[in-house]
Amino acid sequence: MSEAEEKHQGQNYAEVRFETKAGDTIMEPLKIFKAIDESYQVATPILKGYVLIKKPDELTRTMTTTPAVIRLVYDRIGTLQVYHGLTDVAGELITLRNSDQPDQVARVELPVISGHHYYVMTDDGLGKQVEDPMHFQPAEPNQKTNLVCLTPEEKNKVDEMETALTIDPDGKLPDLDDLRQPSEDAKPVSSTTAESTKKSVSSIFDKANFGDANEEAPVRTESESSATSQHSHLVASKPTSPASLLAAALSQICDSMAEADDSKTVAALSDSSKKILDTIRTLTLLDGVKEE
Repeated sequence: MSEAEEKHQGQNYAEVRFETKAGDTIMEPLKIFKAIDESYQVATPILKGYVLIKKPDELTRTMTTTPAVIRLVYDRIGTLQVYHGLTDVAGELITLRNSDQPDQVARVELPVISGHHYYVMTDDGLGKQVEDPMHFQPAEPNQKTNLVCLTPEEKNKVDEMETALTIDPDGKLPDLDDLRQPSEDAKPVSSTTAESTKKSVSSIFDKANFGDANEEAPVRTESESSATSQHSHLVASKPTSPASLLAAALSQICDSMAEADDSKTVAALSDSSKKILDTIRTLTLLDGVKEE
């Protein structure tokens, strides 16, 4: 056997594949040829428009007698949406770019506004405050990140709303009696007002009940879209948004208003319903425009 043949038999290769989460190929695989038992290093290149989300635990490896297949998984770089205040429903879309690290995006320089702070928006409400707005870097670079810029007063208002909407550990709806009590000279409200409030609840509920964007909404006729059926739908689907839970509580208020025969009770329920409707509208604005 010649020296060249012996050398060839003593070598092997490792194939590095660059794929998406779905297994699609982003670029042609690369092969690393090394002598058996010789160590080699797997590089993790920066791919424009992508961020590395999964790689082997060990990138320094030893060539074996069996060819190795190494998968590097990338995903599209996410986006950054910044909202300025509670009434900003459009926000500002900021394009994220590659950094000098394959698994991170470049830092973003957010404008520093006196008396304002940036907060990360999560599915549960406001998250952590951005400590260094001049060098902000999303924690999940392949996802959509939402930020909101608030004054201390606006932040306190949001905190108060989230406290009022805190769910009981047993899954009960918020206790409406904990809200501010109405004044003694509150004017009584007729059953017509209760019916009008029900219609408002129906309209707000459709905007507030943020579920799976791909989930088809149930078809309801006008006679079926009462506050009671909305509450049953909420319980059955186990909503997670505070606004949708509050809409369910509103439906109970409407039922109580229709059944109450005491003017003070009706006036108190009416006052509470107006406050809750205002809270739902504010939460809906804060939640931003959902992707369709």
